[in-house]
Amino acid sequence: MSVEKIAYHPGCPSEATALEQDMSTKEMFKALGVELEEIEDWNCCGAAEAEDPRLVYALNVRNLAIAEKDNLDIMTPCSICYYNLARTNNALKANAELRAEMKGIDPSLEYNGTVTPKHVIEVLVNDIGMDAIKSKLVKKVELKVAPYYGCYLGRPPETAFDDPDDPVLMDQLIELIGGETVPFRSMKTKCCGGPLMMTRADLAFEMARKILQTAKDAGADCIALACPLCGMMLDAKQPDVEKALGVKFDMPIVYITQLIGLALGIDPSKLGLQKNAVDTKKLLEKVV
Repeated sequence: MSVEKIAYHPGCPSEATALEQDMSTKEMFKALGVELEEIEDWNCCGAAEAEDPRLVYALNVRNLAIAEKDNLDIMTPCSICYYNLARTNNALKANAELRAEMKGIDPSLEYNGTVTPKHVIEVLVNDIGMDAIKSKLVKKVELKVAPYYGCYLGRPPETAFDDPDDPVLMDQLIELIGGETVPFRSMKTKCCGGPLMMTRADLAFEMARKILQTAKDAGADCIALACPLCGMMLDAKQPDVEKALGVKFDMPIVYITQLIGLALGIDPSKLGLQKNAVDTKKLLEKVV
């Protein structure tokens, strides 16, 4: 295991729509012996996307600069936060004028490019390592799981830490804890429709339907994911999708951190499984 402490950027959903992701992330890393140091006074990554990309850069360089002062890499459980942190980091490393401009906005935004932004999945597989995780497992999560990566972890390829077109790291984690991945490659990296929810709900619902239907047809007990926007769209909005399109899924949506937490023997309530919109009680019957 090559990491004992890492800066933690929870992301805005951690305090609202993705409480269960934040809870399970903290509990999981605690059980794995990795200390998360939450970034002091962290701020939004700018997921709403401003017309001027410099605003997004300024928001993210602040978080990077705080982590750099503590001499720590920065990790987030949110795919969109990861995307914005990583692309900001790449832009600043490549452009001295941009770094100077950020410092001109606010002297506290001075950043020397020594931090590496990471996603939870990357830290689990590449930093902690499969063997170290396996040594701490106490239960088997005998579920059939559809691993859903979403569209941010592999795009653009410059920020991807897995195969952008056919990612496999979450598949490997699922199999490590005793799960079985179902055929789901066609949907692994498709957009969930979340970004369109406020403007074209009809399109968003249809995009979500395809993902949910593919998982159901493949015999999945649940869909595992790692993005709070995808979590909101597939879990919280699942009843709306069902009502609008006249379908029924009853498909539990869980964060990969929740599944690994179960395999580590963590109490389901500490993993926030009671907060998921679609009932997860049936899943617990297959944790042995």
